[in-house]
Amino acid sequence: MKDYFVFLIYKFLVFLFRITPNFLLKYILVLLSKIVYTLNKKHRKIVDVNLDIAFKKQLTITEKENISCSSYRSLMFNMFEFVENQYLNKEGILGKAEITNEKVILDAIKNNRKIIFMTAHYGGWEIALPFMALKYGTIAVVNRKMNNGYMQEMYAQARDNNNIIMLEKSVAAKGMIKAFKQDQFVAVVIDQHIGVGVEIDFFDEKVMATDSTSRMALKFDAVIIPVFAVMNDFRDYTIKIGTPIDVKEVEFKTEDKIQELTQMQNSLVEKQIKEKPELWFWQHKRFKHKHDELYKRALDEK
Repeated sequence: MKDYFVFLIYKFLVFLFRITPNFLLKYILVLLSKIVYTLNKKHRKIVDVNLDIAFKKQLTITEKENISCSSYRSLMFNMFEFVENQYLNKEGILGKAEITNEKVILDAIKNNRKIIFMTAHYGGWEIALPFMALKYGTIAVVNRKMNNGYMQEMYAQARDNNNIIMLEKSVAAKGMIKAFKQDQFVAVVIDQHIGVGVEIDFFDEKVMATDSTSRMALKFDAVIIPVFAVMNDFRDYTIKIGTPIDVKEVEFKTEDKIQELTQMQNSLVEKQIKEKPELWFWQHKRFKHKHDELYKRALDEK
């Protein structure tokens, strides 16, 4: 019953979003983000810990507050993208973004390469993958299944409408292999903490990172293409295509190719975050691998 009630509230919000003019929606979402920022003390503490770790306590209180508040606004805009993309047509979604360095993708397609799109919870990640899938072809995306069955069904349908196939983490490897065999693309969001993976450096800290993209790239001689949706303003994005990581051309320095490839990808994520830190999802415990006590201590404080 609780799950269904949450689903009904969500549908009501969708209705409100659809009947509200966009110029008003922006200010409503900004206001909501400020309210959530003020009330959501738990995740604000997590943001503070993350910023202190990442920037070695070099940021002022004002700088941290600005990044934190802007991160909540970015998250609110991003959640709106997910809602709106469910009822927009292809032209409507593609019209919200410009893409840079598109030649990287077109060359890989022309050369019949297997493609892994590597991205992060950064900027408009809810516009990035639908945009790519509608423009270039079906993408199989690794994702965690929602606990709410009603929301999960709606979420899966929305992804399907945007030419995206959802792969549950427990069977992600088989799903990615199947996608490649069907000449589809694969996408993985790599920036969150996981319990099992590869230890890499991130902001000069040891963290755990998924190695699934590295393993698949080596197995299929795939090219890894970084994708970041930089938010310019409400409903206005730049899909930034980074320099590809081609396993056929990488000059590995050690025998541990998986670790090296995983480090390369996360270094690109770190570089992008440093350019515009206010667009990253700072609300998750990215540095939990070595700093779990810092999070616990912060959350215990009154």
